Amino acid sequence: MTAEHFRARRCARASLLLALLLIAPAWAAPPGVRVAPADLAASGVVLAPLAAVREAPQIEGLASVRDPAPLLASAARLAAAQAQAAAAGAEAAAAGAEAARLETLYRHGENAALRDVQTARAQAAAAAARRIAAVTQFAAVRAAARAQWGPALTALALRGPQTLADFADGRVALIELALPPGTRVPAPPAISLRPSGMAAMPATLIGPAPRTDAVVQGPTWYYRVAVSAARADVLRIGARFAASVPEPGAARSGVQVPAAAVIWYAGQPWIYVETAPGDFRRQPLPESARGAAGWFVSAGLRPGQRVVVHGGELLLSQELKPPAGARPAGGDDD
Repeated sequence: MTAEHFRARRCARASLLLALLLIAPAWAAPPGVRVAPADLAASGVVLAPLAAVREAPQIEGLASVRDPAPLLASAARLAAAQAQAAAAGAEAAAAGAEAARLETLYRHGENAALRDVQTARAQAAAAAARRIAAVTQFAAVRAAARAQWGPALTALALRGPQTLADFADGRVALIELALPPGTRVPAPPAISLRPSGMAAMPATLIGPAPRTDAVVQGPTWYYRVAVSAARADVLRIGARFAASVPEPGAARSGVQVPAAAVIWYAGQPWIYVETAPGDFRRQPLPESARGAAGWFVSAGLRPGQRVVVHGGELLLSQELKPPAGARPAGGDDD
C-alpha cells in the first residue's frame, strides 16, 4: 500500500468518526452531565425554577414593515381615475340631455334644425364613449390596486387620500404579517409585535394581503401600528421581527422556560434540566413552543423544576467531550 493510500484511509476514518461524534447526540438519548454542586458557582452555571403559567395557544409569525409610498401612489391613481370617470359621466349626461332637448324641439317644429339635432346626437355618442373608456380605466386601476394591496387597503384608498394620511405622515406603520405554511386560523383582530430588545407592540388588523411572503410561504395580512418617538427607529421600512398571534382554543397550563435557558444544537432548541443536585439532562424543546415571553411548554416539565439559565453551553461542551482515554478507530494517533 502506498503512503498516499494510507493517508487517504486515515483521513476517511477520522472524518467518519468526527461525523458520528457530531450527529450522535442529535438522535440518541442525550446522556447526563455531572457537575459537583460545590463547583456550580465557580463554573458559572446558574439555575432558576420554572414558573407555572396558563397561556392561550400562540402562533409564531413574521412581521415586516412595508413602504407606504407605493400604496399612496396607488391611491393617487385611483383618485385620478375615479375623478376622470365621474367627469366623463357628467359630460355624457349633459350631452345626452342636450341632444334630447334639441330633438324634442325639432319634433315640435320649434327653433331647432335637423343639423343641430344630428350634431348633438354625435356629441352625446362621443361623450358616452369617453365615459365608457373612463369607467373601464378606473376599473383597471382598481383591479391593479386590489391585486397589489388587497380589498381592505384598496377600499381605504378609494375613500380618499385623507384615509391614508397617517401612513403618509409616518404616524402609523404598515405591517405585513406572514404565518407558517398550513396555518388555518381566522384573521386575528390584534397581534403582538416583538422587536428585539423592546417591549411588545400591539397592532390592529386592516385586512388580508393578496401576496405571500418571499420567505414564509403562508397566509398574510396587513396590520397597522402606531409609531411613537421610541418606536420610530425600530419600525423602519424593511424591518422584520417576530409576532405572536393568538390561536383559537382554550388556555393551557404549563411552564414558562426563560429564553436565556435555551441553547441551540444540531438545528434544535434544548435546555438542561436538573435531575438531582449536580446532575443535568439535556431536553429538547419544540420550536412551536416559542412565544412572546419565552418558551411555553405544556408537557414534559413541571413547575418548580430547575433549569440552567446560564452556562448551558459549558454543559454542552462537557457532554460532547470524548471520554477520557478515547482513541480514534483503528488505533491511529490522528
